[in-house]
Amino acid sequence: MTRFYQVALLLSILLMAAILMATVSAQAQSADAATNPSGVQAALSVLVAPVAQSSIENKLTATGSVVAWREMPIGSEASGLAVTAVDVDEGDRVQKGDRLVKLDDRLLQAQIAQQKAAIEKAEATLANAKTDLQRADKMTKGILSEQTIDERATLVKTSAADLAEAKALLAQYEAELARTEILAPTDAIVAERSVTLGQVVESGTELFRLIRDGRLELDAEIPEADFASIRPGQSATVIGPSGARYPATVRQAAEIVDETTRLGVVHVALPEDTPLKIGMFARVEIDAGNEIATTVPQKALVWRGGKAGAFVLQDDGTVAFAALSLGRQTSDQVAVEDGLSPGQRIVVSGAGLLNEGDPVRAETASAALPSEIVR
Repeated sequence: MTRFYQVALLLSILLMAAILMATVSAQAQSADAATNPSGVQAALSVLVAPVAQSSIENKLTATGSVVAWREMPIGSEASGLAVTAVDVDEGDRVQKGDRLVKLDDRLLQAQIAQQKAAIEKAEATLANAKTDLQRADKMTKGILSEQTIDERATLVKTSAADLAEAKALLAQYEAELARTEILAPTDAIVAERSVTLGQVVESGTELFRLIRDGRLELDAEIPEADFASIRPGQSATVIGPSGARYPATVRQAAEIVDETTRLGVVHVALPEDTPLKIGMFARVEIDAGNEIATTVPQKALVWRGGKAGAFVLQDDGTVAFAALSLGRQTSDQVAVEDGLSPGQRIVVSGAGLLNEGDPVRAETASAALPSEIVR
C-alpha cells in the first residue's frame, strides 16, 4: 500500500510539472507573437533604441610640431672684431636692451679719441680764421687788397667744412662703437647660441636665435573639410609626447591650404609656462563647438565586410543591416551622415551575434537617452 501511494505521488508531481511547462511555453509564444508578427521563432533577445538627433561635441583632433611664435636671428653689424664677452646662454630670458655680446672696441676707442682731438684742432682753426676775417673787415679800405679779404673769407668756410667733416667722422666712429655691444631688441628667450668667446665675427654672422616674448605655439595640420570650423580664440588642449595635457588657444588659421595634401596649418598658442620645447611632436584637440547630428550609440555599431553599420528592426520583427557613413564621435555616441533616419529602431545590445534577416525578440533599452537630444 505504501508503494502505491509513492507511485501516485510521483505521477501527481510529474503532471503538475507538465502543466507548468505548457503554461510558460504559451506565455513565451504570446510574447513572440507581439514582437515578431511573422510568427517565426525569434533567434535572440535584443535591446533596441531609437535613432536620435543630438547635439554632439565637435572636437577636432590634429598633430603638429612645437614652434616659436616669432623667431629672431641676431647677428653682428660689425666686421672683423673679436668677441670679448658673452653675457647670455641658451634658455636665458632677456629683456629689451639687455646686452648679449660685447665685441673688442679698443681700436674704435682710440679712433674716437683721435677724432675728438681733430675736432678741437678744427675748431681752433675756424676760430682763428673768423678773427682774421673780422680784423680785415675793420681795416680802412685800401690797406688790404680785395684778394686778401676774399682769401680770409674762404679760409673761414673751409675751416668750417673741415670741422663739420671731423664731427661727422666722430659720429661714424661712435655708431661703430655702439655696434660692439649687441643688445636684445625685445623681451625674449634665447633659443640658440652660436657664438663663442674670442670668435672674430663678420657682418651678418648669426650669433643667437631668440624666441620673441618667449611665446611658443603648435602648428597643427587640419584637413580642409574641418577648416571652416576653426575660429581664433577657440579653446584647445595640447597633448605632449609624455601624454600630459596643456590648455591652449587657437591664435590663427593659415590662409593657404596645401593643394597636394589638402591640409592647412592652425596656429595654437601654448601657455607661457609650458614645458614643451621647439621641435617636439604633439597632438591637439580643438573645441569647435557643438553641432546637431543624427546619432547612434557606439555599442550599436557592427562591422560587416569591412563596413560599419547597425541592425535596424523591421516591422516584421527581423533585422536588416544598414551600412553607415560615420562622422564625429564621443565616448558613447557617434554621428552618422547617412544610412539612418531619426526614429528608426536599431539594435544596441546583441547586435554582434546577428545576421541579415534574423528574427529577434526586441525589448526597448531602459537606459535614458542623452539629455541633449533635440525633440
